[in-house]
Amino acid sequence: MKLQIAIQKNLFEKGFVVLALLLFSDALISLFRRQEGFVLDATEGDPVMQIFLFGVYAVTFFLILLRWKSVMQLVLKEKLLILLVAIALFSVLWSVAPIVTLRRSVALVMTTLFGVYLATRYSLKQQLQLLAWTLGIAIVLSFLFAIALPAYGVHQEGGHIGAWRGIFVHKNALGRAMGLSVVLFSLFALYSYRYRWIAWTGFALSVALILLSTSATPFLSSLIVLALLPLYSLWRWRNPLFMHCVVMTVTLGAAMVLWLLSQVEAILAATGRDLTFTGRTELWSVLLQAIQKYPWLGYGYSAFWLGWQGESGRVWNVLIWEPTYAHNGYLQLGLDLGLLGIAVFVLGFSIYFGRSLIWARTNQTATGMFPLAFLTFLLPYNMTDSIILQQNNIFWIFYVSTVFSMTIQPQPAKPPATRKFSA
Repeated sequence: MKLQIAIQKNLFEKGFVVLALLLFSDALISLFRRQEGFVLDATEGDPVMQIFLFGVYAVTFFLILLRWKSVMQLVLKEKLLILLVAIALFSVLWSVAPIVTLRRSVALVMTTLFGVYLATRYSLKQQLQLLAWTLGIAIVLSFLFAIALPAYGVHQEGGHIGAWRGIFVHKNALGRAMGLSVVLFSLFALYSYRYRWIAWTGFALSVALILLSTSATPFLSSLIVLALLPLYSLWRWRNPLFMHCVVMTVTLGAAMVLWLLSQVEAILAATGRDLTFTGRTELWSVLLQAIQKYPWLGYGYSAFWLGWQGESGRVWNVLIWEPTYAHNGYLQLGLDLGLLGIAVFVLGFSIYFGRSLIWARTNQTATGMFPLAFLTFLLPYNMTDSIILQQNNIFWIFYVSTVFSMTIQPQPAKPPATRKFSA
């Protein structure tokens, strides 16, 4: 009887995690709300979404209380990451919109705690399995929505008519989720030996959804990860062949970059884009000027983009479109927390990237390779999107959980000689 209750509790908890991750990926609820005609207020947010998020926060807080000692011990081990979150929280003291900063920085703290909860409750292998379930559900539902309910699953108006968005509010949200899905399922397909056909199927469907979403950034970011996986696989080989492969890879990569640069106009024209990356370069130029106004501490966490009422109104007056975020994670961090925030993030990321190299060198399983692949994906992706230090965001959650997992969990052991499934 006790065993049965324990199993049920375990299944309930895993179900909660999957549903929460879907919510943090901005799936379903936001889409339904927009289709109902709800207009999002830049300062107030969506009250319905906030109710669901509050429920997730409450359950997360309760689950953390059950293991508060291990959580406290873990938090104290990663001071740079916690310092970054603390700067966001304390930025209410200098924020141009203190109420907004307070509310959203508290949401950031709870989002971070959800990542800490994952790291203390589940091994990295188990976390990847839960993420695979989440993304698998998103894949299936996105195809169903786009095919059976195109009014929901396909953009019907604006500048993205015909682009798939699946169960997400925007095509870029679908592309973002599927970019992560490509990375995850490719690791399962290449470094696991059981049910590989499922992993390859998930990989193929994820690629298809990225293409149907016409979202270029996640496609290119995941492509970079896939191109570097062979090099990462050789990282553990301590012989001249490794250096030879490094030289060849860098040479071929440089040649490919040069070719792409020579063909950039033709490529962008074929995809309906221009050399300004759909107006982003003008935006970035304006934002660099805005950062110079408060270079050291920024405008306060999430206090810049408040529609016509906030500092973003000045940006909108200059541009011919109305962006709601920086379309660059590093510029967004500069707007929020200034050079101080950027410095703390870059220092922490460099340390965590080095740690992920050790994991990849120690073991070539999906678990061993994921931290390196995931951090590699984040670097180019944040060049045209903003997912660094974002509240209620699945990418920030797994950034936190991956960093802490590499701290508290032992380095993965070398794979056994006999082949068997190892996530």
